[in-house]
Amino acid sequence: MTHLSERHFIACPYGLARHFLQAELTSAGGVLEWTLHVAASAPHETAKDVDVTVSPAADPRLDRPWNVAWTPKGDDPYPSFAGTLAFRADERPNVSALDLTGRYEPPMGAVGTAFDLLLGARLATTTAEALLRDLGDRIIVRYTSKRAG
Repeated sequence: MTHLSERHFIACPYGLARHFLQAELTSAGGVLEWTLHVAASAPHETAKDVDVTVSPAADPRLDRPWNVAWTPKGDDPYPSFAGTLAFRADERPNVSALDLTGRYEPPMGAVGTAFDLLLGARLATTTAEALLRDLGDRIIVRYTSKRAG
């Protein structure tokens, strides 16, 4: 397994960002599941769909963390991921950071290590970035609606 850590900043205060993600989970029955389309980030890559699951987690080191996992759709070699999402306050009062950390499994067993060096790590990073953007966009929609309403 290979470690992955990504951060994404959104223009929403820390407390509200956590609240709005919790609202997304509550409206989905406690577990948020969707298919995320990950666009190709380089000419030699292809777009990919992954099934994403976000659910409440228990980690005493983090303030209201969430479990995050993705699994690729189809048979193409693509990394699966399991980890934790947490929010961090930024020095700017109206900005939050979404931190995703965890591990992904390079596909194809022993050959996967070579695949990971050539392409897998980039695919995992691209997927993590797309996932964080998607969650950030969901939060911003709720934040914008609240401010407009």
